[in-house]
Amino acid sequence: MEWFEEIYGSYFQAVRKILLEAGKAPVTKKEMEEICLRNASLESALAIVPKLTKGPWSSLLEEQDKGRFSSALGTAESRGRDDFLKLPLTKLQKSWLKALLPDPRFRLFLGEEDLKALEKELWDTEPLFLWEDFHYFDRYSDGDPYGDSGYRKYFRVILAAMTDKRPLFLAYESGKGRESTLELLPCRLQYSPKDDKFRLLGVSLSRGKLRSPCVLNLGRVRACHPSKTPVPANFSWDFSGFQKEAPEPVRIRISRQRNALERCMLHFANYEKQTVYEPETDTWLCEIYYDPSDETELLIELLSFGPVIRILGPEPFLGQVRDRVRRQHSLFYEPEYSG
Repeated sequence: MEWFEEIYGSYFQAVRKILLEAGKAPVTKKEMEEICLRNASLESALAIVPKLTKGPWSSLLEEQDKGRFSSALGTAESRGRDDFLKLPLTKLQKSWLKALLPDPRFRLFLGEEDLKALEKELWDTEPLFLWEDFHYFDRYSDGDPYGDSGYRKYFRVILAAMTDKRPLFLAYESGKGRESTLELLPCRLQYSPKDDKFRLLGVSLSRGKLRSPCVLNLGRVRACHPSKTPVPANFSWDFSGFQKEAPEPVRIRISRQRNALERCMLHFANYEKQTVYEPETDTWLCEIYYDPSDETELLIELLSFGPVIRILGPEPFLGQVRDRVRRQHSLFYEPEYSG
């Protein structure tokens, strides 16, 4: 069979839409042409519809009475699913996945069977990059024990509870070594690149009633299992009580040098921000809104951009920037001792 011009091009998209519609209910040639017009062009319709009805692609459809066609692919049950006729992965996507496979953080989100299937599928794919090519100089070395079997087990239990929206019982050890147990509604997982640790954000329960927001380090969870306590009727899993906002956003000026704007937008994608272009200076002014608990991490990230950005305020934040720069300067340019 002749392949479509490009696997992600307009031909493929148009044929896919036709097959999806024909999987739900038989379609006419006119309806096929309308689908082509919406997803490609008139020229595409003139080329695609004859190939699907009488040409080299006709095995994809079955002709019914009165000039209507239904999908010949899959079963009646599979044709109704949202994942039917999923696009195949490109070489670049496979290469990206192969590069992620050795990352222990990535492996936390997949079961053993999924990992084996992925490794088998990608056995002959070259990774997009190698992890040994990277050196982290700005994060702590005592990150979570991702390879530990207990950590992986508890991570999967927590992930399943979040997916199923179920409470958890946890045994937890504080930073001072005190152990406690609590019942928790797990809302989301948060990863800190600076600490190289996952945190669990949730709301504690006591006798089935909502208590207070909690932020737990996953590396200190000593045991956990699902709870049968019903979720309170008034609870929203999109709980926003974890997020606090600093009194003022950090204001920065971004220059055109070294693709600084795109780098900043990507690097600070997890922050709420507002960016406007200033034609008088040919720069961009950006306001970054942040949680006060992330202030040090944000400060370090901003300083890593060097001269391509300028931090404008607020003044308390600028004070911290000056202090950190002075300390760095004294470390590198401390005057030599002369006896």
